[in-house]
Formats: sequence, structure tokens, C-alpha cells
Amino acid sequence: MKILASLAATAAVAYANVNAGRKLFICTTPQPNDLDATGFAALSWVQVGGVGNHGETGSTTNILTYDTWDTDVSDKAKGVTNAGDPDVEVAYNANDLGQQALRAAALTRFKYAFKIEGNDKPNADVDSTNTIRYNRGLVTGPRQPNGAVEDFDLEIFTLGLVQRQITVPAVDGTTIP
Repeated sequence: MKILASLAATAAVAYANVNAGRKLFICTTPQPNDLDATGFAALSWVQVGGVGNHGETGSTTNILTYDTWDTDVSDKAKGVTNAGDPDVEVAYNANDLGQQALRAAALTRFKYAFKIEGNDKPNADVDSTNTIRYNRGLVTGPRQPNGAVEDFDLEIFTLGLVQRQITVPAVDGTTIP
């Protein structure tokens, strides 16, 4: 019974995760082709420091509508899917290697791989893993929002994603005897 109660408590917490402790990474080697989870995992990553806000990821598919003379309800079909165009806001740090990589990528027309690592390990066991979300696309920017006297010095990059996001769920590395 204790094991089931412990599992239930862990499952309940898994739905209440916050963004604090998450990490954003970029692979500095361009990735021109779609990758699977194994291909993404094999890449070398540089962490982007100072991330304060990361825009929405995931896919949005256009819904096409066609009206005909003989119906009173529109016919609909799925159109083209957009993998997302999130803005990534960072607290400007000229010496942060990840921010330097974003700035360099923004000067090219190449596609790069991105990884967001959650902070949701099911437990502290060494074999447990966080949720990982992989994306691939272009980098534009940076934009500087400037602001008022007490605003932080920020840069904003836009990622033009070109591949459906791959999510690798967190894994509990413990085994129950």
C-alpha cells in the first residue's frame, strides 16, 4: 500500500511543474534534416543562460473552410502545419556561450537543433531523467526591447521551427522490488 501511495503522490506532483529550473540548449552545428529522438540525443549541446521567457512550442495546423451553396455548415479540412515561432527572451550577457551561439546562428540561414530540459525528475535517483523537448529551426534577432529606468537589459530571439516537436517524457530510474 505504501508503494501505491508513494506512486500516487509522485503522479500528482508531476502535473504541477513550473518552469523554474528548466534549461534551454542549442547545438552549434547546423542540422539541415529532420532528426528523431536518438539523433537529437547524440548531438553536443551548449546551454543558453539567462532565459527568462520561452514562447509557445508545438504544432498548429491551419483549418481550411469551404462553403457550398447546398449546405448550411462549412466543410473543413486540415491544411499546412506550423511547428512554431517562439520568442526566447534572455537577460543579456555578452559572455554567455549559449547567447553567443544564438547571436551567431541568427546571422546565418542555417537550421539548428534546440533542447528544452524540464525540471521534473520523478525522484533524485541517478537513473531518473527530466522531460526533454527537441526542436529544430532558424534563429532570428536579437531584438532589444530597451524599456524604462528599472527594466533589465534583454535580448529577444525568434526561433522559426521547421520540425514537429519531439517530447521524451521523464523517466523514473528506480525499480520497485
